[in-house]
Amino acid sequence: MAPVCVSVPHHITAAFVPVWGSTPRDSGSVGVGIAVEPRLELCYDLKLSGEPAGTAAKLLESNGVDLSKVKSSNPLPWSFGYATSGASAVAAAHLASYLKGKSLGSLLVQAHEIEVQDRTGLGDVLAISCGLGLVLRRRAGPPGIGQVDCLYLPRSISLLSIEAGGMSTESLLSSLGDDFYVESSNVLRKLDEELSLEAFIESVRALNDKLGLPSSILGAQNFEYVTKVPGLLGYYTKKRLVILIIERDLIGDAVDYLRKGLPYDTRKLSPSEAGPYLR
Repeated sequence: MAPVCVSVPHHITAAFVPVWGSTPRDSGSVGVGIAVEPRLELCYDLKLSGEPAGTAAKLLESNGVDLSKVKSSNPLPWSFGYATSGASAVAAAHLASYLKGKSLGSLLVQAHEIEVQDRTGLGDVLAISCGLGLVLRRRAGPPGIGQVDCLYLPRSISLLSIEAGGMSTESLLSSLGDDFYVESSNVLRKLDEELSLEAFIESVRALNDKLGLPSSILGAQNFEYVTKVPGLLGYYTKKRLVILIIERDLIGDAVDYLRKGLPYDTRKLSPSEAGPYLR
């Protein structure tokens, strides 16, 4: 069999509300976020530096795929809020489907169930399976059960992430209070009526300002510095990430500005322009 790779975007949630059903298949979350690149790749019979782990390894092994022949590229770090676990899970489902001739839908359900059981993600499998630009999860569950809409984002915008540290999804869930879920519900209601970049920027910025999330992550003085970054259109947080939406023409100025005045690593990202695919 010729070497094959699956390419998938990552996903950074901005607002969400967990949904707990009687089984992992019935559980998950509703929410909104942005599918981003660089993309994760999972390859069969092709030498890359990474090894499949977590959900991806469990899914591949349980479906009879030889793990010794599967390698991965990991352009974004784990446990920072980029949904790397969910991205690798979706990639593993596509790879196992191709190699073993199994239903992609059933494998994506399995990936979702493992993510929920292990508390490594609640809605990322659904979001990444859509995988394009702005992603609104309207109903919780895996692909085929949950409901999701994707909106292409213009090439005139870019993203910057400020990495203040890692955090597990389980720790995130235990740290969030009812106020976050109430405000997230308000965001989702607004976007359910008007799914647009402008409505997203306005509503998630309001959530973050009301709850003081960027300041709690970066400190008040550092966040004040961030609000003056060139080309800034909006911002939101996920775990200990602060995500900045930037005018693409000013991305170089924004990077220079942040690296000059912040004690954190910054990373350039772009909205995803395609969902998962094989190559």
